Amino acid sequence: MKNERTLHGRTNLLYEEDAYLNNFTAKVLDCIPFSALTRKADENLKKESLFAIELDQTAFFPEGGGQSCDTGTLNGKQVLDVFKEDGKIWHVTDTPFSIHENLQGEIDFTTRFQKMQNHSGEHIVSGLIASLYGYENVGFHMSQDVMSVDVSGVLSQEDIEKIELLANEAVYKNKKIYTVYPDSPDEMDYRSKLDLCEDIRVVIIEDIDACACCAPHVKNTGEIGMIKIVDFMHYKGGTRLFMKCGHWAYLELKQIFDQNKEIMKQLSAKRENCAEAVNKLVELNQKKKEEENALKNQIVDLYLEKLQSENLFFADKLDEIQLRRIINESVKTSSGIVAGFVGSDTDGYRYIVSKNEQAADIDLKQLAKTMNEALNGRGGGSDKMIQGSIGALKTEICAFFKKY
Repeated sequence: MKNERTLHGRTNLLYEEDAYLNNFTAKVLDCIPFSALTRKADENLKKESLFAIELDQTAFFPEGGGQSCDTGTLNGKQVLDVFKEDGKIWHVTDTPFSIHENLQGEIDFTTRFQKMQNHSGEHIVSGLIASLYGYENVGFHMSQDVMSVDVSGVLSQEDIEKIELLANEAVYKNKKIYTVYPDSPDEMDYRSKLDLCEDIRVVIIEDIDACACCAPHVKNTGEIGMIKIVDFMHYKGGTRLFMKCGHWAYLELKQIFDQNKEIMKQLSAKRENCAEAVNKLVELNQKKKEEENALKNQIVDLYLEKLQSENLFFADKLDEIQLRRIINESVKTSSGIVAGFVGSDTDGYRYIVSKNEQAADIDLKQLAKTMNEALNGRGGGSDKMIQGSIGALKTEICAFFKKY
């Protein structure tokens, strides 16, 4: 078993030697147009104006294992992408460099460290799930502020809470994290999503986990800071977890506290009573809604009584649900068509028009077309019911329907 592996092709992998290195010097081995590679450029960048640089050594972690690449600069020029292709590690910039030129590289270590916190936290959680439930990690993705982890079995809410508690206890114990390089897959037991035969790099979290991984990690679990599983869902026969660790978890908690503080102020409630206060407010709103619907139904009944002798009505206090009920009921006893409008001259009107067998000679589809043209409207439907919106005045609408 080796203690270190530092080469990828012709490039010395400084991030494997020291994940905390944020400045380095390197020599340019090759510089080619980015368009010569199969890698797709970011949609905001023009591939033809970019260059791919190969270095003799690098502290930039390339994209891999579900984690995006490091960001930073080479001689002050922004590194836009770092990836592996054709057995080489390429650094993408909008500036070409000469072969054998010495460059100064600088990593955005703030972002690097936050990714390290999260990736190490993910190893703890996935390791616990494997040891407790025997489920494998079958998917991992780290975006800008959250990780998703897919495991091969179904976890309950209680399982998630147990895993999160044990994961944070592992943080408190400040366990050592280090890497080893087995000569063969059979040399030691470790988790892996891939069947590796060579260049195996295993990240070991003391007494907790061993997992094949290419990414940088923190040195001790205490540096992770906090592990929070913010959500989960059942996915493809297993479970997808959404996690935040370290600084990301802090920002999540701060956002929750800031929102909770505003809720406390609005409800005049203590933090520990906020849920109860919100439940009471929801119950009150539900009661108000039921009372409102009861009043609207009474109004609907009044309109139905009125429509026994009329076929056109306006209701500015009803919604389309009540409007449809009025139309459906009144058309049963009307002498032909029934037209209903909700809205106002200022805001416009929504309409529904229906007919019964006594108005068989009226083509509602044609009526919709004629009405839309005459009253600045839009809409349509079937030969039994049409609906839409109109931008005309009430007097204009009444004048139009006098012929019907």
